[in-house]
Amino acid sequence: MSETRAAHVHDSSVPVEPPDVFDVAVIGSGPAGAQAAVSAAHQMRSVLVVEAGGVSQRKGRAFWNKSVDFLDVPVFPGITGPKLSQALVAWMGAQPGHVVTISGVSRHSGIWRRAGMVLRVTRGEAPDGATAPAGYLFEIEASTKALKPGVPLTVERFRARSLVIASGFEDVWPDIEVTEGADRLYQSHRVMFRYAGNRKGWHVCIRCDGHLHVDEHLAIVASGDFGWHVARGAQDFTAKATIFTNGEPPALSEARLAVLKERGIAIETEPIVAHIGRGNDLLGLRLASGREVMADGFFVDYGLKANREYLRPEDGWDPKVDDEGLLVVDDDGAVLGQDDEPIPGLFAAGDIVSGEYNLIATAFGLGQNAGLAAADMMRAW
Repeated sequence: MSETRAAHVHDSSVPVEPPDVFDVAVIGSGPAGAQAAVSAAHQMRSVLVVEAGGVSQRKGRAFWNKSVDFLDVPVFPGITGPKLSQALVAWMGAQPGHVVTISGVSRHSGIWRRAGMVLRVTRGEAPDGATAPAGYLFEIEASTKALKPGVPLTVERFRARSLVIASGFEDVWPDIEVTEGADRLYQSHRVMFRYAGNRKGWHVCIRCDGHLHVDEHLAIVASGDFGWHVARGAQDFTAKATIFTNGEPPALSEARLAVLKERGIAIETEPIVAHIGRGNDLLGLRLASGREVMADGFFVDYGLKANREYLRPEDGWDPKVDDEGLLVVDDDGAVLGQDDEPIPGLFAAGDIVSGEYNLIATAFGLGQNAGLAAADMMRAW
């Protein structure tokens, strides 16, 4: 008995022009963005992934662990940040953009990646014949070449019927040996970043890197709730810690100060003026008085800045956010508005989502949730 195939896939080795309108656009290509893209493409959707790293030097928190193995990442045991980024690119590359014909109807499917720093997102009108209801179309404006002072932006525009925001956040870094007049966070804090991403350097996540300093002395550069939470989390690994407020008041309640004193955790309020290092290893900190304090591990927490500046209020965007500016979503990953109702077609995943652990395994789960929800929205009935 002969069997007729219902679907035919275009030869994926031949480059295929992308569609005029993608089913799903994903902003960000870290664990959450890559998972969202792969999950949506697996449902035969056309997916655009806009990656800022090559244009703006913005990289997810995981990337800065350049020489420290992640030990709790699913599927990728003992992998560094750059190697994880490469693995995610290869993973998305396994589903390249192509044309598939199902029951005589041809459509685009798979993933198209584009380097670009998203500048603006606006809502447009869905074209005639679009599967998604009118009003779900998103216009994405992105700078697709490296930003340089005095050089006009190279701007491209893309359209998609749904949008997954997986652009994460930027860790706020202290002003220690900052290069004045630099144009980028990475450039202005390049001395900080010199000592980031290795065992003997700056860490930004006590849950992720505390195990590197078991029973060692930690320097915690933070104040207020930030310093308290890092010190509290550090007790799983060591009882030796000092909090450096870098010229700021401790901003802690009397009760919390009493706990820290009882635990032998000192608080230094002098400003930090310089690093003491050897090669890429950070050994200590020099304070304004000239005093040098040595430590085995260095953790910093100055809060974060959510990467969602492209959702401009003047364009009508007013998503619900928490105190740190992270997006509030429902169980499907749909971004909520101020009325607690989902904003049609808009989803979020990964570190930019409020109330979730900032861990890679969490990002993968949130990415799959958002990617599948965005793909489901494309169904005709």
